[in-house]
Amino acid sequence: MAGTSKPTDTPAPRVLARAARENFGEFEQRVHRRPGLGGAAACLVILVVVMNFLVNGPDNVWGRGVVVVGPLIVIAWAYVWFQRMRGGLYLFSEGFVDAAGRRVVSVAWSEIRSIEGEKTQFAIGSLPAGSAFAYEVAFTARVTGHEAVWRFNTTYSDVRELAGLISRRSGVPVTGLTDPYQF
Repeated sequence: MAGTSKPTDTPAPRVLARAARENFGEFEQRVHRRPGLGGAAACLVILVVVMNFLVNGPDNVWGRGVVVVGPLIVIAWAYVWFQRMRGGLYLFSEGFVDAAGRRVVSVAWSEIRSIEGEKTQFAIGSLPAGSAFAYEVAFTARVTGHEAVWRFNTTYSDVRELAGLISRRSGVPVTGLTDPYQF
């Protein structure tokens, strides 16, 4: 599977602690997150505008505001991006742990009730502007006993293969839209 474990992909201590607390067994592999190109492009545009103001001089308070706030937005985005990229989905013999930033979600294979693929299309007026694809994994939370949902989307490497792997491990079939690249 593309984007999976290398020998240096050992989980962070908090991931290992959560997996041990949930009795998930041995660590098997890590599925990486992919960098978001949309955010990177937006940051590039912000930096170009800021550099233009710095070279040509901001003429008013709005220009000065862009010069101050623009780099702060880029720095905040970079921080969040690095936090997300350091995490990932860690597969264990009895379940998985998803770590992104401060959020840690753990699900045992036996707790999964359904896996459903869904595609959302966006439009501006009547013109198609893009789409988003995600899988929803419904499971019974151990702590509360209530039904919960965990979503994973195309920020993970090879999301369709990941859904198939979760389906095989849990014994639950994937329903709904199963191909993220289907029109």
